[in-house]
Amino acid sequence: MRFIFSSLIRMFGAGALLAFSAPAAAQYFDIYGEANRTLPAAQTAYDAMDAGADDGADDDERAQRTSDLIMGLIGKAKYKEAYELYLESADLDLHPDARMGAVGHGLVAFTKDEALIAEYIAQLEAKVESASCAPCYARTFAAHHLARYYFIQNEDLPRSLEWHKKALDLALEDLAADDPARVNFAYQYAAYLRNQDLTASARAVRYTEELAFELLPRDDHLGWLYVFLANALVALDSGRTAEAADLFGRIADIGVAEWGPTDPQLLGIFQNTAILNSRLGRTRQAVEVALRAEGNQAYSDKSEHAYHQALIARLLFEDARPEEAVAYFREAMALWDGTPDEDIYLTHARISFANTLSLLGQKDESYNEEAKALLKMALPTFEALDLTSPQRREYQTLASLIYARVGELERAADTLAPVLDVNEQVLLDVYAQDQERRAVASDGTELFRDAALISLLSGDDERAWRSAQLAVISDLAMSAAALTYPGDPEGFSAALDDVRLARAAQDEARVALANGEGSASALAQASAARAAAETALGERYPDFADYLRPRPLSIAGANALLNAEEAYILPIVYSDRVVTMAITADGFAWGQSQTGPFEARELISKVRSSLDASLGADDQFDAAAAHRLFSLIFTDEIAAATSGKAKLIFPAGGALAVIPPSILVTKDQEGEPAEFLIERHAIAITPGLGGRQRARAAAPKSFAGIGAPSLAKAPANRFALRGTVVDVESISALPSLPGANEELIALKSAFDEDREGLGTLVLTGDAATEEAVRAAPLADFQVLAFATHGLVSGQIAGLSEPALVLTPDAANASPQNDGLLTASEIGRLRLAADWVVLSACNTAAGEGQASPTYSGLARAFQLAGARSLLLSHWPVRDDIATRLSVATVKASGTGVERSEALRRAQLSLMNDSADKATRSPALWAPFVIIE
Repeated sequence: MRFIFSSLIRMFGAGALLAFSAPAAAQYFDIYGEANRTLPAAQTAYDAMDAGADDGADDDERAQRTSDLIMGLIGKAKYKEAYELYLESADLDLHPDARMGAVGHGLVAFTKDEALIAEYIAQLEAKVESASCAPCYARTFAAHHLARYYFIQNEDLPRSLEWHKKALDLALEDLAADDPARVNFAYQYAAYLRNQDLTASARAVRYTEELAFELLPRDDHLGWLYVFLANALVALDSGRTAEAADLFGRIADIGVAEWGPTDPQLLGIFQNTAILNSRLGRTRQAVEVALRAEGNQAYSDKSEHAYHQALIARLLFEDARPEEAVAYFREAMALWDGTPDEDIYLTHARISFANTLSLLGQKDESYNEEAKALLKMALPTFEALDLTSPQRREYQTLASLIYARVGELERAADTLAPVLDVNEQVLLDVYAQDQERRAVASDGTELFRDAALISLLSGDDERAWRSAQLAVISDLAMSAAALTYPGDPEGFSAALDDVRLARAAQDEARVALANGEGSASALAQASAARAAAETALGERYPDFADYLRPRPLSIAGANALLNAEEAYILPIVYSDRVVTMAITADGFAWGQSQTGPFEARELISKVRSSLDASLGADDQFDAAAAHRLFSLIFTDEIAAATSGKAKLIFPAGGALAVIPPSILVTKDQEGEPAEFLIERHAIAITPGLGGRQRARAAAPKSFAGIGAPSLAKAPANRFALRGTVVDVESISALPSLPGANEELIALKSAFDEDREGLGTLVLTGDAATEEAVRAAPLADFQVLAFATHGLVSGQIAGLSEPALVLTPDAANASPQNDGLLTASEIGRLRLAADWVVLSACNTAAGEGQASPTYSGLARAFQLAGARSLLLSHWPVRDDIATRLSVATVKASGTGVERSEALRRAQLSLMNDSADKATRSPALWAPFVIIE
């Protein structure tokens, strides 16, 4: 979602409107909550004076009432009306707050007269330098509007930030010590700082929250809206898009409750809610939200209206409706007619429009010419920005992709070159500092997705391969990096985990407060704990960031990590093509397949949906979509590179991570069974080839099995799915899984027979409690198996992270013995297993339904020390789970390579003549090997 950055910036510019809802007489009331009540009263008093009903008003009274009305209008986002009233009344001795508010809005949005602009700047600067008027807002307003002017009209971010910091300093000096408005100006500074320095912005956000603890008089105060907004942006920067979307939804709820559903102050919130929905793949819902906001008619001028029409166009493009998008883009451009070329929002829209046109240009060359013309107008604006500017890096990279798409490869390479190295430095620095070990914001990896294509088309294979590795970087790469700290990997991982747990607790406290269920004091305590954990990490491991920074391999380095029987396959999905790279022990190859707009994304969605629809019902697998996807990935070049290879290795990140590669259909002919990729190759997933260089001593014992917890009565149907969506009031109400007990016994027997004397352990039924798991010497076992229900966040009430179900300990009930072994608790275990078998559903899933694949239990077990994992993508039939896991582990125990062991188990199930249903990939394909 390339345009989310600029759209959020748009809201930052308008986001200060709540800070202007003070009356002319300073400090009369809480500026966050009184605008709705102030404007009607101010309008009535002014109208009475204007109509002669109160013609006894002298100049001082007239100035007071006019000032009150100006402030009330600004408070309700009626900026143009406020500025026009100011122009009519400029000869009055208006209150400084009203004058600075009106002059500031005039400077930023309503005057193009150079002489007047210079006059307004002089007025605002003079007010900033004047003596303190405490308690008042005038100097703070003046600095704030100068900050907005230099960003919006001059695109001078460094100067804008200086003025935003000045506005915050003045707010702390001039506003009453208990004035909640200080929180808003702290938020404004943090929000703009985000565009220059994400780490510094995160610190500023924390300061904003600390001010809220101190100044907001109650937990449901409207000022918390800004705190939630600031934290939503931090979540977005950390790749936690679902969390950001949830916070924006709560922000919208607060705003609607306070102002009503059509209030203009909600427009930016609705816009960004739509953007985040699109980013989560809810593209149709995103368009609906944006169209609903269009009916708000909250635009303060034609530029605001144009911006929203362009936003709708971008969302339509993401919803694979480029033709409809063109119509909205053209309407936006018409509304922007006469706007200077350097206007930042017009520039954003021009490049986004060019992107849409270049996609349609595959069928109509005239679109390509129009796209190039738009780039010619837009690029100078971005090229004038500093190379470190996120806007320059984002849009210049997108422009280079557009040039490549329209056939101008040399220009594409030249456009990309200045920002490519900076892109990489920023991505790796952000990734290394993200101690929550979640995905880096997807915009960062999208830059490298585009860079990979341009480099390939330009003949620079080495740069393309490096960029491609960054484009599919995954959560597992970070958790694997945590295990490499020299001298103290366990202590390092534990310290990182302390930080993650503290941050998770803070997030939970913040969400509870946003939902009206928590308290500001609880959030303050959680914030202090987080700060202490981060301080401890920094003091104990001052160079920690370097060990979390991904290190892309060279082609030669990757070649050296593969044997003659292996090939590493890296597919990258674009809006108009699929590009695949293949690395083997002795070579590098790549190929590309052109597609219709967003065709590959739709194919992936169809395949996954058809697998989900096949669970517990007739086989509905979409073999045609899976075959088309296979043909897009395995071009002639890739087919030649992988021919004869016994094993294919795929990355843990990227668009294809939501489906197991084994289900790609290599041959699909009507009337004949589909042939699958697993029938040709063993398949594994890896967070990064570099992890193959790690070597550790083997654990002394062979096998530990945990599961088959004592729960509710088992279902009569042994074909029941493990971990299907449930709605229960307690863990005990989940159904028992008889097959899980049989599975663990069979696995134990296999190790008792084949690895005599090495020792085994099985915890089932009443013995399978969290306390027993924590007490067991799990680090002593080479293979660890869990056979139980697997849950993702939100699957049952109160579950905020992935978990495995164990037996609840009713006699010693506590959060540590509630029957849920959560991801955070798993991460605190200490393991040395060659591999962990998670024979439960959804264990390859993310933190929640919208999170990246392999970001939940997979990451937790890897952090705990597991070398490789056997995971499932979706709910597994109880009897099938037993057959697959036991056969895989038994074969592996005889020396068969893990991925080949899984392949044999899957083929055996697929070809079972006694049960024709097992031919469905919904039954045989859920498991994947992570190595």
